[in-house]
Amino acid sequence: MSSDKPLPIQIKATRDGFILVPDSKPSFQEIMKYMRKRLEESHDFFYHSEMSLDLRTRPLQTDQILELRKLLAEKAGVKLVEVKMEEELTCTFEPSRERPQIAPRCASQRKRDFAPMIVRSTCRSGTRIESAADCVVLGDVNPGAEVIAVGDIIVFGSLRGVAHAGATGNYSARIWALSIEPNQLRIADLVALPPRGNKPTPKRFEIAEIQNNMIQVITL
Repeated sequence: MSSDKPLPIQIKATRDGFILVPDSKPSFQEIMKYMRKRLEESHDFFYHSEMSLDLRTRPLQTDQILELRKLLAEKAGVKLVEVKMEEELTCTFEPSRERPQIAPRCASQRKRDFAPMIVRSTCRSGTRIESAADCVVLGDVNPGAEVIAVGDIIVFGSLRGVAHAGATGNYSARIWALSIEPNQLRIADLVALPPRGNKPTPKRFEIAEIQNNMIQVITL
């Protein structure tokens, strides 16, 4: 490989581990070939480290991310801890904390945080989305996926995963979806497991909110 040709994927060292930044031009097969070679050549250097994957300039498909994650784990015991897809959209794998921690930003940043995060795809199993404001999902939230927001959660699809609105203690936060059949609902520090089974299709939206210190699901 000539010295002036961009690497298929850059590996940048940080205080907490490494960041992987794929180049926009090489194929996914070239990226995997290069990563496999680097992991074999520098196995001890990367062994049991943590890596983030920055896809803001080079998107990858979900199955490609999972294939790369598998390669990292099998070749050097590397843990892929997060995937950056947009400036305000980060998916985290295997969180080290049992519960997500979303701290409020300082006053100079709050105005920017009030803009909702928009997820323009279905959230599949193994995905975790965190928003410092409201979160709008233009798709379904599948079982095994988790969406956490400081504000409201609005799902233009079916909610069958885990949704946690008002994550910093906002009891007035709501969870909206075309159909609410989740693994678990959380608003602030309250938890609910909605009943399962056959139910009529909602006319427009279902809303989960706190009433009488309990999470209730109502239909518009």
